[in-house]
Amino acid sequence: VNVVDSLEGAATIAEGSYLDTGVPIAGPGAPLVSEFGLMELIAVLGRTPDGGRAYVGRVLECAWRLPETFAQVVAGRVEPWRAERVADLTHSLTAEAAAYVDHQLAIAVGHVTWALIERLVTEAIIRFDPERAEADRQKAADQRHFDIGEVTAEGLVYVDGLL
Repeated sequence: VNVVDSLEGAATIAEGSYLDTGVPIAGPGAPLVSEFGLMELIAVLGRTPDGGRAYVGRVLECAWRLPETFAQVVAGRVEPWRAERVADLTHSLTAEAAAYVDHQLAIAVGHVTWALIERLVTEAIIRFDPERAEADRQKAADQRHFDIGEVTAEGLVYVDGLL
């Protein structure tokens, strides 16, 4: 495995004007990936650029940030698609929050409901990224509304709201 620990080590100049830099396709703490190498791998996998990038990102997310879940996949106790779905949910989390989710799901990821996994991700955000949790709460609160429509000929009024 070719792993680069810093941005300086990830960037190489080839043929004078082409720059191959490491791109982040998984969450914080996962290694950067050579963009050229990524495109070659995507072609070999027979995927579209966007789909292939997302797929490889999910695999990296599992291997580097969700090692206990990844071990369950390798052992054949968890279907790869389940681990990919968890990786989708943890991609935006901090490294500490992703590790928390991984550890909590380690023995039951193949048997728990998606609602429970989503609640666990929300709990991890609250515990490890309170600023994001508050921003998410405020964003949700900004969607509140209560609209009263015009009176119809029959004397009825349409009411719509989100509280």
